[in-house]
Formats: sequence, structure tokens, C-alpha cells
Amino acid sequence: MIPVLSFLSIVSSAQTLKADLNFDGLFDNREFKGDMLPQTIYGMRVMPEIGIGYGQHTLMAGFSKIWEFGADDVIGPDIVLYYQYEGRKWNTYFGAIPRRQLQRQLPDAFLYDSIAFFEPTIGGTLIQYNGSLLQSELYCNWFSRQTYTDREAFRIVWDGYLGNGMLGGGWFTAMTHFANTMQHNHALYEKFQINPYLTFDLSKGQPSDFRLKADAGVLFTIVHCRAHDFWYNPIGFLGDLQLGWKMFDIKSTVYAGGAQMPYLDDPEAGLAFHRSDPFYNHSFYNKTELGVVFISDENVELGFRWNLHFTPDTPIHNQQLITLKYRIGLRKTAGR
Repeated sequence: MIPVLSFLSIVSSAQTLKADLNFDGLFDNREFKGDMLPQTIYGMRVMPEIGIGYGQHTLMAGFSKIWEFGADDVIGPDIVLYYQYEGRKWNTYFGAIPRRQLQRQLPDAFLYDSIAFFEPTIGGTLIQYNGSLLQSELYCNWFSRQTYTDREAFRIVWDGYLGNGMLGGGWFTAMTHFANTMQHNHALYEKFQINPYLTFDLSKGQPSDFRLKADAGVLFTIVHCRAHDFWYNPIGFLGDLQLGWKMFDIKSTVYAGGAQMPYLDDPEAGLAFHRSDPFYNHSFYNKTELGVVFISDENVELGFRWNLHFTPDTPIHNQQLITLKYRIGLRKTAGR
């Protein structure tokens, strides 16, 4: 009896109570022109989590709830529930995993920012490697389960970065599978994206208020519709330049090449299949962002951005964003 009680005491003392509260506020006014639809997103999202950690193992549970101001339709909460194994260099997740656990968020050419806001979790498995020179992750996001009305749809992503100084390089790859319903009354679409890039980061490891970072790479996409038995393979240059000083920053992103979303206007596919920013369906696109961060500390970030979008034969697209991020976490070991 005594050995059993001693073992239970050791296990209990090693358990850690974990809790996180994440709050996001967003005002996104999109004054778009031409083939880009104007839209305003004004609302907030809250994501509380609580869980138990034991050694390298953690189980977290919670929910994500979005409120859009003025909306008549009520969006129900989404479940957050995932297991995490945290090793010295390897991390593994399984369940409904918050996107903030990712090493790198997908760029707009892969994932539209409004989709990321309304789908803050990935459903599936995430494996990460964290080394001194190499960081990489592989995950599967099953974002639509097959029913008589809903398609089976999932995306597999592999990304990484190599380097720990001013010079480095990385990649994003994604395979999107947009299959059928149980009625088999739709066409099947597939999409493969590859984006290798090089990075020059002057501010890496430098304690300075001045920041300079540049990325340059290639965006290559293969899109296939089995009903048409035709393969599209647009390719183009994708790069960006970021300048910052204290609370101010400027970022300019340029894409030049083939239209990346050939089935964007197809009601069978559209944005539900591509999941990318529709601006990348133009042969040339420039996004210039002017930003200021009013508050930035361990728990709170409040900022404003004015984005200008340039596309051929279209007046300048104008966008204003106010973002608020608040996070507070709790870690308490039992018996202490």
C-alpha cells in the first residue's frame, strides 16, 4: 500500500495545470475594386483553453467562438481539443490544434487571411522539428468531412527554414485535395503548391530599433480537375521587403507570373477549394503595407495597418485594419 501511495504522490506532484486565454479583435475594411469584392469584417474571437501536463505530455481542451458585429446569423463555437508531446527537438500534436502552435503561418498565397481568422484551428496531426539550424513541420488539416452535402477536403502542408544568421532560406509546400460528397455528383480537384525562398535579415540577432528583412523566391502551382483532365502549372516570382523602426514598419510584397487560381470563378471549386488570397489570380500583384504598433508586450498587441493593393488595369485597392491580440497563460505545478 505504501509504495502505491508513494507512486501516486510522485505522479500528482509532477502534474501541471495549464490555461490559456486568447482574444482577437479585428476591424478589416476592404475597399476593393474590379473583380475583387469589397467587404468589411468587424468582430472578435475568443479562445480559452485549459489542460493538464505530465512530463512531456499535455492534453488541452477549450473552444473558439467568433462574434461578427451586426450579424443576424450566429456562428457556433468550435471545439479545441488536442494532445501534445513535447520532446527536446520533436513536438507532436493530434486533435483540433490552434494555428498559433505552428512554427510558421502560411503566407497569403497559400491561405487567405479571412479563412485563417474564421478557421483558427487545424484538424488532424502536426509534427515539428526544432533544431539549432533547421526548423520544420508537417501537418494534415482535414477541414471538411464527407457527407451527402459536404465534400471531403483536406490539405497537407510541409514547411521549414534553414539558417540562424542574416542569410537563410526556407520553403512552403501544400497539397489540397477537394473530393466528392457521398452522392458523387461533383468534380474532383487537386492542387500542389511549392514556394522555396531565400532570406536576408539584417536585424537577426542585432539589438537595434531598425529592422530590414528581404525574401525572394518562386511560387509554382499545379492544379488539376479530373473532369477536364487538364493540368494548369502557373509559375511566378514571389518576394517581399520589410523595413521597420521602433513602432513603425513598411512591407512590400510582389508577385509576377501566371494566375495562380484557374478555377476561382468555377462554382464547383472557387475559394473553398483554392483557400488562397484571390489577389494571386492576377499576373502582377503588389501589396504595400504601412503599419504602426501602439502597444506591444508579452500579453497585448494593438496595431493599425493601411494596405494598398495594386493589380493591372484596376484602380488602387484600399484596406484599413485595426487588430488587437491579447493572451494570458497560466502554468501551475500541483503540490507547489
